[in-house]
Amino acid sequence: MRAPTAVVPSLAAAVLLAGCLPQQRQEPTAPPFVFRSLELRQKDAEGQPSWEITSPEARYDLGRKLAQARELRGLIYANGRPLYRVSATRGVVLNDGEVVQLEGPTRVERLGEDPLVISALRVRWYPQQGRMLLDRQPYASQRRLTLTARRAVFDFNADRLELSGEPELIDRGPAQTRLSLKRVQWWAASGNLLGEGPVRGTRTEQELGQQTLLSPSLSGNTIRQELLLAAPVEVVVPGEQAALRAQTTRIDLQRQTISSELPFKGRRGAMQVSGQSFRLQGQTTTLIIPAGCELSQPGDRLTADACSWNWRTNQVQARGDVELRREQNGLITRANQLDGRAARDGSVVFTQPGGRVTTQFRIPSGSGTQGRSAGTRLPIQL
Repeated sequence: MRAPTAVVPSLAAAVLLAGCLPQQRQEPTAPPFVFRSLELRQKDAEGQPSWEITSPEARYDLGRKLAQARELRGLIYANGRPLYRVSATRGVVLNDGEVVQLEGPTRVERLGEDPLVISALRVRWYPQQGRMLLDRQPYASQRRLTLTARRAVFDFNADRLELSGEPELIDRGPAQTRLSLKRVQWWAASGNLLGEGPVRGTRTEQELGQQTLLSPSLSGNTIRQELLLAAPVEVVVPGEQAALRAQTTRIDLQRQTISSELPFKGRRGAMQVSGQSFRLQGQTTTLIIPAGCELSQPGDRLTADACSWNWRTNQVQARGDVELRREQNGLITRANQLDGRAARDGSVVFTQPGGRVTTQFRIPSGSGTQGRSAGTRLPIQL
């Protein structure tokens, strides 16, 4: 015989329990009821839906106020509208919805244009408190960015996820990035995140190889897909014998760029480089110094308004008020543009472009030139 729909009086929300199948024999303690469906709903103080849980099948222990259910589904509301969708393989509902233990693959999805997904193998959900505790491989993702950790706490009231226990930020784009941190806070509505360092990680590009990134902390936004590394920032490229030390640095994951609007210094083999800002472009495999470029290597020093280096072709270009000084014979070359090519040891050999070049050189003493003193500079225009 199928029992009628039952209502548990202790629930603050309506509990619909349909299809009860009573046991045929009496036991010393009342056996759990088996129901064909379980629905728990709760409203807020204004009468709007707050949360709900459903399951196609549940076993309910009336004395312990405990329900064991499978294929749980849930919704969490904000201002009467569904904001999060919850699903789990199985779960235990304690005290008529006061605590919900979700187990197996559990998924929490924020509804909207840029869905944020939170997942774990075990979640302890406190619906009335608006809080979830996640462990056993918790992670969160939005677009290409993923955050993993050993532990996570999600606060629905603040719409904030906090990750601790060796959190790691992962970008699975063309230039794969993995950053380890100490603690991370992630605001689901805005996409803003704050990461407590030290930040250590790697970034791998096909042409440039693996880069090591170091920073005290970071901030960013998962919707805009950008990260901001706090100063001082160090980028090391072992395969190119290169390193860069900068101040606050931005990583644009969509455009595949690393940039800073503040002065920096760097090196590549024997070459030392500095400038007022820089932009490392992964798509065009080019380092651009848009202002205050200075390159120096043993015997040479070049200054220019701007410089660029393509690490795929090893072509180097300096433009705008270019001056190249060579110690040998005191040679000074000035031009609007000079082109060069980077060697494997990091040095750059510059060649004459198709424009006008002015060169001065010093004639050393004892050269046999009469009427000129040692160290006289002769200008030559090409």
